Amino acid sequence: MPGRCALRLAAGLLATSLAAFGSAAPARERAETGVEAVAAELANPLAPVTSASVQYRTELRVGPGDATHHALRVQPSFFVPRPDGAAFLLRTILPLRSVSWPSGARGLGDLTLVPYYVPDTTASTFVGWGAAINLPTATDDALGAGKWSAGPAVLFARTGQPVTWGGLAQHVRSFAGDDARARVNVTTVQPFATRLLGDGWSAGVNVEATYNWELPSGSRWTVPVAVAVSRVVPLWGSYVNLGAAAVGYVERPSFAPSAELRLSAQYVIR
Repeated sequence: MPGRCALRLAAGLLATSLAAFGSAAPARERAETGVEAVAAELANPLAPVTSASVQYRTELRVGPGDATHHALRVQPSFFVPRPDGAAFLLRTILPLRSVSWPSGARGLGDLTLVPYYVPDTTASTFVGWGAAINLPTATDDALGAGKWSAGPAVLFARTGQPVTWGGLAQHVRSFAGDDARARVNVTTVQPFATRLLGDGWSAGVNVEATYNWELPSGSRWTVPVAVAVSRVVPLWGSYVNLGAAAVGYVERPSFAPSAELRLSAQYVIR
């Protein structure tokens, strides 16, 4: 499908999701719970929360010329409860990118949709089963893969006081798209742990390891480790979680960045 049609489809999917999930009934009526309770909810990626997030990333020392790349990731997350205690969760990532290597480009990247089914939202252990779907919405070849890709995904979280921990695993393969572009065949594993520090503060660490089966042996692993701190504060009758993270790469191909800085804001809708 041409890039323009893919972009229209992605925009339509995102708009439809926003309308559908924005009108859904809350999972439970929640009184003012305070910043500590909200911080505990947000530490769990499968929590019964609908939110709108933006994350700014600066990628440092990319490629042979040590280029600096920038990305703004729009990340709405939609939660739809069921009467039996189960739920559906949709996580969305739409990046806006500016790169200078291997060629200069600015614009929209590929859209990622990750829907999950969560069988039980009442226990302290959460498991979400779903899929990862990548749509070729990039406005330039340097900003995306040019492929339609999909595969299974699972997300596990164990909540607690003061630590919530868990992990994500998924694998995506390309099944359509530009025949001239490289195939997508990538496994992702992301363990994480978050510790609540009180007064809305939290600190966490997560590993975002990917294994690209299409690259030559010795260049397949990319393993960034992110150390983050955040704080939940009241805003407009709800809450926003403000965060910052430093990222170092313990394993990477020669063309990947060697470090990142990230700033984020997550507004809690319900």
